[in-house]
Amino acid sequence: MPAQIFPPAASGGWGIRAENIVFVLVSPKNAGNIGAVARAMKNMGFENLRLVNPQPSSWLSAIQMACGAEDLLERAVVETSLEKALADINWIVGTTARSRRRYHKSISSPQQIAQAATSISQENKIAFLFGSEKCGLTTEEISLCHAVVTIPTRQDFCSLNLSQAVMVVAWELSKLRGGDESHKPNEQQQHHHEQPYQPRMASQEELQSLFLHLEQVLMEIEFITPENSRHMILSIKELIRRKALTSREVKILRGILHKVQMHKNRVVPPLP
Repeated sequence: MPAQIFPPAASGGWGIRAENIVFVLVSPKNAGNIGAVARAMKNMGFENLRLVNPQPSSWLSAIQMACGAEDLLERAVVETSLEKALADINWIVGTTARSRRRYHKSISSPQQIAQAATSISQENKIAFLFGSEKCGLTTEEISLCHAVVTIPTRQDFCSLNLSQAVMVVAWELSKLRGGDESHKPNEQQQHHHEQPYQPRMASQEELQSLFLHLEQVLMEIEFITPENSRHMILSIKELIRRKALTSREVKILRGILHKVQMHKNRVVPPLP
């Protein structure tokens, strides 16, 4: 079947920047699925694959299922923890087949997420998280996400193969993919585009430093205790993630926290 040229962006002359899209597989168990994911990504024009704690004992079936996308497997970044895999990521999208109320997040369709990613990807790295074949993403992993996407399926049979889920999301993204002309929009394009232009957000590494600093200060002023800290900190993290802070805003907040420590201790403590 002949390859189809990617359609142009729907409006404004700018589309999703493929180089800023990262697909992250968390604890994948089946090597064949990893290879099939690489093939699906390359079909749709995406090449950034990260693997967190992959489980396969043999990679032979991954190479076989990649079927021309072996180069993606060779370049795939392998990390031992999700925190390391997301350190440079600005916006995180989790995928799930279950609409759990305890996520405290709105559930979007792949099409809705693709529309949002168009403006965000201009200056930010976006990670799409896919959980293990057996269990999907955990509640803790979902809590790291700015958004959650669910692929519409039959309610009584909603489980998709890992590579199928990646293909659906990648296809929706590819429909809004920018070509070689993809660029940072000018003021006129920002004005006319459906989605507001999103400047660079703080990376996960910057946010983790903020969270550690905040927890330290809240302990010092006894706003939280070892007994209630976990639940309270999770709620505060969720609140902060919803705001999509920029790097400058993170620095401002950390400066405020530093001043609180100075005022309480009358000394300048080292930043965590």
